[in-house]
Amino acid sequence: MTSSAMFSIAYFLLLVPLYLHMRYRQAKKHNRFIYLRTELVLASLFIYTNVLLYLTVFPNRFSAPRDQVSVNLMPLQSIYQNLHAYHHGYPNLVFLNLAGNILLFVPLGFFLYQAFRTMRWQKAVLGGFLLSTIIELLQWMFSQSGIITRSSDIDDILLNTLGTALGCIVYQIYRKRKEKFE
Repeated sequence: MTSSAMFSIAYFLLLVPLYLHMRYRQAKKHNRFIYLRTELVLASLFIYTNVLLYLTVFPNRFSAPRDQVSVNLMPLQSIYQNLHAYHHGYPNLVFLNLAGNILLFVPLGFFLYQAFRTMRWQKAVLGGFLLSTIIELLQWMFSQSGIITRSSDIDDILLNTLGTALGCIVYQIYRKRKEKFE
């Protein structure tokens, strides 16, 4: 087992119980009833966000070689390049970059919209946009300092935000179907 995998396991073995303990203390302090469904959704959101940060900010096998680290501030440039690569026989690159960036954030839209039922979908999408922007800024800062070798791309922010919006839509469909069968 790699040291990265060992760190991941230790991180979650420590972090999840700590999170659950904090939620329990907060509920007890404010004399609130604990709803299992709500706590499961919030715990899922917490775990998902930590996994997302782990996958996107920390070094991993998807990290680029040092000489290939770049910053793209031109909207749609890398999307266009990926579509061009697809038409020239590189479908895996397109799936990994375009679909991966979208799919990575679908759970965020789903969990945000579900966890905070009074939240409008626009705020959930804004949350996805802000989290994606923070991730890209961290990737840039850590790449500049030599900690990781990751490229920063404005198109990742666009695709991640689209993924968050799709997650909101998936939750709305799920909720309507659930209400239909109740």
